[in-house]
Amino acid sequence: MLKNGTFTEGWMDMPPVGNLINQQPNGWILRWIEPGNPLFGANDKAGGVPECVHKLAKQLPANEQLGAKDALILAGDTTYKIFHAGSPFGVELKQVVTGLKPGSEATLEVPVLAVLYDETDPFGAESGVWVNGQGQWVNGGQMGNRKWHRHKVTFTVPDNGTAIIEVRVKSKWPRKKDFFIDGITLEAEAASETEEEVPIILPDPIVIPGGDKETSETTAPKQTVSVKLPAGMKLITAVSNEANTVILIVPPGVTVETG
Repeated sequence: MLKNGTFTEGWMDMPPVGNLINQQPNGWILRWIEPGNPLFGANDKAGGVPECVHKLAKQLPANEQLGAKDALILAGDTTYKIFHAGSPFGVELKQVVTGLKPGSEATLEVPVLAVLYDETDPFGAESGVWVNGQGQWVNGGQMGNRKWHRHKVTFTVPDNGTAIIEVRVKSKWPRKKDFFIDGITLEAEAASETEEEVPIILPDPIVIPGGDKETSETTAPKQTVSVKLPAGMKLITAVSNEANTVILIVPPGVTVETG
């Protein structure tokens, strides 16, 4: 089901952006809004690339460790931090969970803590969670400063047994903001082994909450890519707006050969 909800299972370093190397948590897809682009369909635009990293318990003071009064860790020994010192930004963590029982009820809970500093605009910082496109933003005025806001989405599992989870944070103004995410849980029933799996085709480019669909600036020509799968493996496809790029994610121990 859900993978790495406590961010204790490691990460992959992303390609450098200048001197910045962001960390993509294992089991998740990390993306940020490129500077100059709208913040998730809003009129506000990103001004910089935020830092997205894991913070270990040993890197935090005692009052911010697990169980302490100002805890930034809710489970395990790691929390995930997204921040920028002075630019508007937007970040998304996405995970596709498969193998859920179709028609069953499930609940996703995502705790997010915002450090607002001296922000006076209640909409200056926002966070939100969506499952299969259903969810909403919560503004900083509702979240509060240095308080864990527990986003909760209850949903009916669709016929394909899939939950497309999107966790988003954004900062609207060129002022300092921090977000911490930890202790994500999914209460759901697993599909029985006899239930037939339905192939999963992800939306293009992703499910955009509220109908504010993001569009590509360029239209790529039609091309075909051939992929040969070993017996017993399934194929999950998605469409990216990254020109002339094919992204292939494989399980541990699988080698990719290019012709």
